Amino acid sequence: MRYPYLIALAMLMAMPTVSTPADEPTADQRLKAAGSPPPCPKKRASRRQVAGVFSESGLARFRLRSGRLDVDPMRYRKGSQEHSAADFHESITVSSSSGVPSVYYRYADDYQRVQVVAEHGKSLRMESTIIATGEQAVLDQRETGEIEWNVRRDPNGESELDHRVSGPTLLHIVGQDEAGFQIHLDMLISRMLLGRSVIDLAHRTEAFLQQNASRLIIVSADEVNALIDQLRAAKSSQRRAATTALAGFGTSAIPYLTTALGRSDLDVEQRARIRMLISRGPRIDEDTPSSLACLLSTDRQHWQIMAKKMNRDQWIAANDHVRRCGLDALTR
Repeated sequence: MRYPYLIALAMLMAMPTVSTPADEPTADQRLKAAGSPPPCPKKRASRRQVAGVFSESGLARFRLRSGRLDVDPMRYRKGSQEHSAADFHESITVSSSSGVPSVYYRYADDYQRVQVVAEHGKSLRMESTIIATGEQAVLDQRETGEIEWNVRRDPNGESELDHRVSGPTLLHIVGQDEAGFQIHLDMLISRMLLGRSVIDLAHRTEAFLQQNASRLIIVSADEVNALIDQLRAAKSSQRRAATTALAGFGTSAIPYLTTALGRSDLDVEQRARIRMLISRGPRIDEDTPSSLACLLSTDRQHWQIMAKKMNRDQWIAANDHVRRCGLDALTR
């Protein structure tokens, strides 16, 4: 009786293993560089999860996708909730329109006041005020275009110490004003992301890019632009082939595609296909240093931000990668 069982067991073990979707890399994890992201640093004491409205079972879950903060459209419940502790008070209201959530959030303690408005998946605005000094910071993330970060030291007027920067991802903002971002929003966003710090993620992504700059796969700006031109070819088969080729680059082509939308010579179909490629590019799950490195490997603005922190050897390797992609050389 035992032999049929042993034969069946042997056949089962000999069958190829089929991975589940969770085991498979997402479509845009195509960095193709040797090495692996630096190990996750130990969480600082300030990163401990604070009891409140943000939790696994909360009304809304936020996520970081392609370096931008948004509300997960699959994990939310309509309603309102408040939480008060000895040292802070917060409230959140979640509504929806056509199945797209909107979130209104307020936070207050003796140090800071914060308001977050995320409307119908199209925009997200965060406003922070430091009570003792009156310093104000505004993060404005629209559905498309760059994220704007504005810090005003004196609420009554402009100052030389004011800071205004922009970029397509939060990593660009952190790279240009890490101190201001940490003071105003890093703690709150870490709570919104259930303990994940954007600053820590930015550091790990930068380290990964620096360590692998000489081994990154090259996605040429000229090749991408040639395919964009092919999107208006007379034959539909050529237009489809160009779309397929651009999609094959993964998120590494997104900085080029985003820049191309600023061209004045594109026709309606070209713009539609480019926007479709950009919208399909982001991961379906949370960002990782690898996926962000893939997205930013052809982003000259981010490389230029990083260049200020590089030693000579790192700068030479990064500059060589940028030039091989057909982008302007970095400056120091």
